[in-house]
Amino acid sequence: MVSQITAKLAVSTLKDAVSDFNFWGESESDSPLAIKRSKTPLDDKKVLSLDAAARKKAVGVEGYKPPERTVRVMGLKETFSPLVQQALTEFQAGATAVIGGAGIETLEVTAESSEYYIQLYSLFKLLDTPRVLYVEDTGTSPDPYTGLFITGLSSDGETIYAQALLTQT
Repeated sequence: MVSQITAKLAVSTLKDAVSDFNFWGESESDSPLAIKRSKTPLDDKKVLSLDAAARKKAVGVEGYKPPERTVRVMGLKETFSPLVQQALTEFQAGATAVIGGAGIETLEVTAESSEYYIQLYSLFKLLDTPRVLYVEDTGTSPDPYTGLFITGLSSDGETIYAQALLTQT
């Protein structure tokens, strides 16, 4: 597929998408996505370097050295489908509660999370070679973090990516 969107438009649209709701459901704590672009490809070496910098910042300890890590590549659909299904299941349960008398505002978070995942999926699908990268510990002394990168190439050849550091214990 040929990308249908420029880097400038992709970054702007993605930043709008994460401006009011920015929480990745696979994390145990707040893990907002940062939307970025790069003129160079996001190969494993660069992904590991970006992940190491994020981990060092999160730990906040001078001299911190990240554990041994590996990059696991997944497709957009296999990553987003379970997240969207879970959000819609929670929305459906909330809708049932509203029918039973609960306040309509109880649907707000599940509606926003559904919209968030669907918008991210749809926007990254417009890019060339969209994929999801998880940076996972492989060594004997893991930390509680997993790096997340959602990537794709714009029509003008730039790499667009969303990055987060997930907390997973």
